[in-house]
Amino acid sequence: MVRIVYGAKGSGKTGKLIAEANEMAKKSSGNVVFLTYTDRYKFDLSIQIRLINVQNFGVGSEAELAGFIKGILASNSDIDILYVDGAHRITGKSVADMQFFYDEVRKASQNSAVEIVLSASTDTLPDFLADIDNEKVI
Repeated sequence: MVRIVYGAKGSGKTGKLIAEANEMAKKSSGNVVFLTYTDRYKFDLSIQIRLINVQNFGVGSEAELAGFIKGILASNSDIDILYVDGAHRITGKSVADMQFFYDEVRKASQNSAVEIVLSASTDTLPDFLADIDNEKVI
């Protein structure tokens, strides 16, 4: 399952993902992984959560980020949920221009049975994301 938390910049999407990840870490029997583009949140996330700054691994394009996510899922079958904060910032693209990435993430989630939760800085979701569970943060 893929889910998107979206809204304008500064609306609280990252805070929502962090709070949810911390709750999941308390009750999950598996691993919780949080991907982001900065080390800024390392003190906000529980030490039980695997925080990965993708910039430390040279990830910068849609294909690289999708491949990185697939590699994480392939290497650890104990992951229950994976959070991706700011995929559009990591790739330097707008959400509307990232259909390839979202299609690949959907496939990866289906193939691994891992829930993937993404944040997106946008006021409206593009049509290709209309069928994905979503929540707008205002």
